[in-house]
Amino acid sequence: MSNQQVQVFILHLGPQQSIGPGDLRVMWATACESTDIAVSRRSTGNGHTTGRPCFSLWAGRQFHRVPAERRMRALLEARGFLFTLTHTAL
Repeated sequence: MSNQQVQVFILHLGPQQSIGPGDLRVMWATACESTDIAVSRRSTGNGHTTGRPCFSLWAGRQFHRVPAERRMRALLEARGFLFTLTHTAL
């Protein structure tokens, strides 16, 4: 990686929806038009119940947020995902 990566979005998918890390990584790299990206997943459950997973989308500091967000939303919608995509501070 040429740049330090920062978390730029948090993605929640709709109930009963999931995506594999490889698919998400490809979609995010396509949206950012860069391979200087990363994705991570964490469960939002409290230990007794399984909550919806939350995905963090990471990019290098030089990425362009607005076009990347627009492309990512289009890619998710094209695959039929119900989702929220929340900005995080840079």
